[in-house]
Amino acid sequence: MKEGILFSPANSKTVMTVTNDMRESLDFWEAKFQSMNFPGMDLVEATAYPITLLEKVNQKKQYNRVKKDFLKYISYHFVNDLRNAGLNEESIYYFKKGIIPENFNVHIKIPFDYTGKVDFSNMVLIQNRPYHDDIHRFMDMQMEQMPVGVLPYKLYIPVPTGSVYISSSNFTGSGGKGKHDRSVFAGYSESAFQKLAQKTMRGAR
Repeated sequence: MKEGILFSPANSKTVMTVTNDMRESLDFWEAKFQSMNFPGMDLVEATAYPITLLEKVNQKKQYNRVKKDFLKYISYHFVNDLRNAGLNEESIYYFKKGIIPENFNVHIKIPFDYTGKVDFSNMVLIQNRPYHDDIHRFMDMQMEQMPVGVLPYKLYIPVPTGSVYISSSNFTGSGGKGKHDRSVFAGYSESAFQKLAQKTMRGAR
């Protein structure tokens, strides 16, 4: 018998029984991960720690605020990766204004109910089709036929490498020509972004 975790509308956290052993078989999900092909991603095992409904609402509000800061951050520090992900100069220009182009999303790598936080290290820019959709499809398969409000105790999550997802294992993790883009100095210094990331991790605004 395997354990799942249930959180009620009253925001309490209660442990309940889930009987499907396949939900927690690492070998099974590793094989599925390989067959579905997630280039440039790692399969990460996460343990459920459900947050209350109020905590989840606050996390989503914080995410909506921080997302624009994250877009600005990658537009100044990860220009090579943005280009390698298929984005043109016009799209990168809009990133600097906190505007995201069509078919891209800022994805939370580890979900909030599995200890994920709203900070830059847990965020990645990724194309919706097919990559972002495939990540959620993989996680949804582990929750099929489970009662509403019940989470698998263990969740196996495809996690993209880096801050900008490129559909290969090759990424620069840098701005221009192997270094930070010099445009970072046009009002957004490295230290300013470090302070922004620290504020983000504390949830301060």
